[in-house]
Amino acid sequence: MFCIDLKNFNLAKRVFLNLINKFPSSINPYILLAEILKIENKFIDAEKVLFKAIKIDPNHGDLLYNFSLLYFASRNFDYALNFIDKAIRTSNNNDIYKLLKSEIYINKFKIDEALFILEDLKNNNRIKKDNNKDIRVNILLADAFLKKRNYEEAEIILLKLIKKYQKLELAYLNLSVLYNHKNQLSKSIKILKKGINLSPNFIPFYRNLASFYRNSGQLELATETNLFIISKNKFDFNSFYELSGIYDFKNHKNELNFLLNTKLESLNPNSKIYAAFAISNLLHKQGKFKESANYLKIANDESLKYKKSDLSLKIKHTEFYRSLKIKNSKNEHLKNSSNYLFIVGMPRSGSTLLENILSLNPEVTDMGEVNFLEESIKEAKDIEDIYDLYEKKVINQFKSSIIYTDKSLFNYMYCAIISNLFPKAKIINCIRNPLDNILSIYRANFLNQSFSFSLPDIASLYIHYFETMEEYKTKYGENIYDYYYENLIQNPNVVIPKIISWLDWDWDEKYLSPHQNKRNVYTASSAQIRKKIYSSSIGIWKKYKELLEPAIEIIKTNKILGEKI
Repeated sequence: MFCIDLKNFNLAKRVFLNLINKFPSSINPYILLAEILKIENKFIDAEKVLFKAIKIDPNHGDLLYNFSLLYFASRNFDYALNFIDKAIRTSNNNDIYKLLKSEIYINKFKIDEALFILEDLKNNNRIKKDNNKDIRVNILLADAFLKKRNYEEAEIILLKLIKKYQKLELAYLNLSVLYNHKNQLSKSIKILKKGINLSPNFIPFYRNLASFYRNSGQLELATETNLFIISKNKFDFNSFYELSGIYDFKNHKNELNFLLNTKLESLNPNSKIYAAFAISNLLHKQGKFKESANYLKIANDESLKYKKSDLSLKIKHTEFYRSLKIKNSKNEHLKNSSNYLFIVGMPRSGSTLLENILSLNPEVTDMGEVNFLEESIKEAKDIEDIYDLYEKKVINQFKSSIIYTDKSLFNYMYCAIISNLFPKAKIINCIRNPLDNILSIYRANFLNQSFSFSLPDIASLYIHYFETMEEYKTKYGENIYDYYYENLIQNPNVVIPKIISWLDWDWDEKYLSPHQNKRNVYTASSAQIRKKIYSSSIGIWKKYKELLEPAIEIIKTNKILGEKI
């Protein structure tokens, strides 16, 4: 343990191996050896050590707990939950085990289950007497409320923690995330700088700071901050990935060579994924498309090992709402639905560029990718309640506005609900060349869209989306406008005025210069939209044709889409 504190991991490992040889039935040396291997990003080796230990004692609570920690660190939450449940069965009163279970639930977005555990722990006298446990319970409670968008409750908890524990790093960090969710980036950056003044060596502060700089368009500061992180830890592949989208490493050749020469097989799954995506991005910029494709496949194949594709769930969900018989509501108050403009389509279809153009209208509040409609549908006891629930969410989070844009793209699933319950609302359907769109999704590293790790699944969902919208356009065509990304890129002076005219807005020349928009952007396109409209991404799929063959065969099954190949 002394050697671990000194970062002398090699000597520590030798001591633990010696202990294991002398006392093979003692479990703690296995756990501690696995912990060192995890620190060294040797996930598979750590897993092997723990499996050896579990053969000796399959009911050892701390061993099961460390299995759960290992899988949690690699974001394999299903495995992590399985092992923590086994650990809890060995010791039902262990608060640490329950805390980890609540954290797993939060990451699986099972917030009510997490709150049930945390509220119970908060009222426990053992927790109240232990500052460390009390801090962790409250941090997780704030995180759970944040995920539920109960920002007021989360902010109260975090501010109380900062008042009670003035140097509590996680409280400042999580408060910065909260303000980011509230679209208050300047406030997020301010609270992070305050945290950095108190604890200048806490790297997660800098990670958030780099992300917020990027989202607010401060790309030079984002680059500097990520380079600083790498200077502190050259194995921080998340920062390499962030940099690969905004920087070419022309003044940092050593860092670039380190990344390009990294042996991916020696990394834990999470680091391997980010490193492979980063290398692919840089090779793409260099025009080395074949090599880029190889790393792209490595990254997505690795992701798919730990996250099952959600394709079937998305199709099943869409079909359910397509089959519903929804009547146009008679409620008078729905006349206000003219305030709402829904932007729908597949991810990476040019929606951020469109939103950037539309938000140049001073009467527009761009809400971004809010999940208000899906939440309202789930919460509604009667279908007539959906509009009121949606409007309440908008009013609670955004300032009063004449027009609101909702860019939750998968709202295409709910076009029937929008058209009937928001009868005055307008829908813009974003359409991009299917293979350019599929490739862009495959390159995007969408952590919360697991279909995106599989080319056949992306292609299958694209066809299903396309056919769904074709049906909805037949039924509700007067409310739906098809915006073709390629047409806008090639003829902005023609296409943009047509969109503005369809919306019945007054024309202004500023709509032709969306790159000058200073708004905050939170999507994968946050760096690209700072540039003038460019056409280099049109037809880029042809450079990856060999990689895309599985997708091409699927797209060809649709006659209309097949003609675009």
